[in-house]
Amino acid sequence: MTVIGAVSNFGWGMATGLALSFVALFSLLAVAVIPPEALNLEVDKGRARTFKGGKVRTLLRGWSGKRKVSVDFELVSGPRGVEASLEGEGGSRTLVTESRFAGVFKGFVVRVGAGDPLGLFVRNELHELDLTLEFLPTFLLGRRGPILVPAAMLGDLPAGRSGSGQEFYSAEVYNTASSSKDIMWKREAKLPSDHLYVRVGEANIPETMTVCFLEKRDAEERGTAIWMDLASEAVARVALPAILAGTAVKLLHVVDGDARVTEARNPAELAEMIVWLWRRDRAREKAREGPRDADFVVVGQAETQDPETMALVLEKPSLILAWGKRNPIFGSSVAFFTGREDISGLVAMVLSR
Repeated sequence: MTVIGAVSNFGWGMATGLALSFVALFSLLAVAVIPPEALNLEVDKGRARTFKGGKVRTLLRGWSGKRKVSVDFELVSGPRGVEASLEGEGGSRTLVTESRFAGVFKGFVVRVGAGDPLGLFVRNELHELDLTLEFLPTFLLGRRGPILVPAAMLGDLPAGRSGSGQEFYSAEVYNTASSSKDIMWKREAKLPSDHLYVRVGEANIPETMTVCFLEKRDAEERGTAIWMDLASEAVARVALPAILAGTAVKLLHVVDGDARVTEARNPAELAEMIVWLWRRDRAREKAREGPRDADFVVVGQAETQDPETMALVLEKPSLILAWGKRNPIFGSSVAFFTGREDISGLVAMVLSR
């Protein structure tokens, strides 16, 4: 190679290097001058609902409206109790979420990356998604038979005493819970039968049942997915049988002495009621009632350390929320709830008063 050829190749190399440097500088500037408001992230739905154990798929789209740059993003963090992942590539992704806990979850954070046209440089920004996920208790899904309320104890009788003032409703086979004064002796005398039949009075189910959910937010387990799930299942198991029996349920939520109230008359409104418990932006009506006005009490174990709260629990039909090992029952009207117990008997007791 001649000296002139070497100089010529060196010149071309310098020129190529300078050209690539200018291109790289241009790409870097293309990313660096993007104002923060130019990086957009759109959530397909700001609110999504399913039952716990189900999956929610939410479409995310990212773009830059100021420069011709590529936009990509990745999931950085999410609320505890929810499993989340991103599917797809580039600026259009699907956020797939699943939770085995009932409750309301938000706080998904993604890293938005704006890349230059050559893919050499990326500028990252963190964005919290405007997304709220609501997972409902599975008890609302199950098959439920009618709640059995003792007819002789139903509501306030028109005549003021049991056994009179009620309209005839139906006849049932006599059992140990039946009253002998309700036996249909005239019918038994006319028709041979192997069974005794008793009259059943018209059901005087109360129009409204008030449930007090009492909690202290400074307790250690509060705000966790386990706590939301357990409380949501408890409220569902107390309220749904009453609603199906024809009784409206008023929920009194007491947090550190602050009482708010909402009401449900059907399963759809009950779902909204459970979500209402955990939404930070909920519209709440200030309650005139207090815990002692409630017909049923739902409370955590930590709250029972307070003597006044414990006295309330022993006075009214109550559920004490607990997890782990099964706990003993304090009495016929107070039980521990770990998420699996059948509490229809307690609800029937309340409706019969």
